[in-house]
Amino acid sequence: MAAVFLAPFYLLCNAYIVYWMIRWLRAAVPVLGAGAGLIPVLAVYCFLMFSLLTSFLVRSYPAKRYLKKISDQWLGSFAYILGITLFLDLAHRVFERTWLADTRLYSRGGMAFCGTAAAVGMAAVVIYGIRHAKKITLTRYQVAIPKKYAAEGKKKLNIVLLADLHLGSSVGKKQVEQMAELVRGCDPDLVVIAGDLFDNDFSSIDDPEGIARLLAGMESRLGTWACWGNHDINERILAGFTFPAPGGVHVDPRFDSFLRQARIHMMNDEIRLMDGSFYLAGRKDPQRIEKTGESRMEPAELLQEADKTLPVIVIDHQPKQLKELAAAGADLDLSGHTHNGQVFPGNLFLRLMWKNPCGVRKIGPMYSVVTSGAGFWGPGLRIGTDNEVVLLEVDFGNSSAS
Repeated sequence: MAAVFLAPFYLLCNAYIVYWMIRWLRAAVPVLGAGAGLIPVLAVYCFLMFSLLTSFLVRSYPAKRYLKKISDQWLGSFAYILGITLFLDLAHRVFERTWLADTRLYSRGGMAFCGTAAAVGMAAVVIYGIRHAKKITLTRYQVAIPKKYAAEGKKKLNIVLLADLHLGSSVGKKQVEQMAELVRGCDPDLVVIAGDLFDNDFSSIDDPEGIARLLAGMESRLGTWACWGNHDINERILAGFTFPAPGGVHVDPRFDSFLRQARIHMMNDEIRLMDGSFYLAGRKDPQRIEKTGESRMEPAELLQEADKTLPVIVIDHQPKQLKELAAAGADLDLSGHTHNGQVFPGNLFLRLMWKNPCGVRKIGPMYSVVTSGAGFWGPGLRIGTDNEVVLLEVDFGNSSAS
């Protein structure tokens, strides 16, 4: 198990951070840097450091929900703390070989100033990330599909694309309420949720009935349709690594009950003709089926019965097999999963992993539209990216897009 093998590395990184934290405290706040004053500082740090494990081991609610929220925020903060500490350590080692070594920068006061500036800067970034993660923006895209659209009195199809709600300990009713209000303001023809409605553990959701009512209120002409994501399965999570839930990996029956209450139609490798005007297909998630023991149709098999003279729209949680979908006759693929990296600098490296990490990209004759998601996974942080509701205007007969 990767989590077990990485545990010594995690402890070593924390020891490294504590070493530099103590050096800074002794320079900046001597009363907290030694003796009895250091005890409460280390106690708080150890609580945060081991919150990943305690949130995994504790089973009772709501205690587990609160511990999970703390551990998630700690995991995101830890990454920034470690990165900044490594950067300052490297800068310290480089500059001590220059004329700067004889300046006040390398005095006790210099250590206090640099450490304090780094701590304040890091705290400001994390606080910004927490506040920004609570906001959802409306993103508008327009694509054109040069096919006939037979809906009476309609020349365009307005689709709201959502994904990655990750309902659980961190994303709850307030976030969904904000999202649902944006959706209602779009007056869409169709609402699509491209996977990861849940964050593995249904019990971690506070007031699921209230959230289901909010989702049911996202009315559209053709309803709300969804596909499963890789987190829509009952598992336990330790520092981002998944473990089977008690009794083995399985789909919690409460997932399906919740969907019925929320009036969300789940599509499992199926396709249907919508409004006599276009086809809508929903795919199974490749990671999820590995754990449930299911199989997944290939694009050509899934779309073989569709009349390709009509528009063909596919919901697929992960933006994979884009060329295969285009070759099979899909005109539009709607996805999530990537979160657009969620936090800087993750958003800078996504293009190395995905053909379309976020936004609109044309793959052959097909458009791929990927949303950064309406929620977040793990740390409740958004830095350099946005939570979003995507309003996609599909124009038929015009070949331009923006």
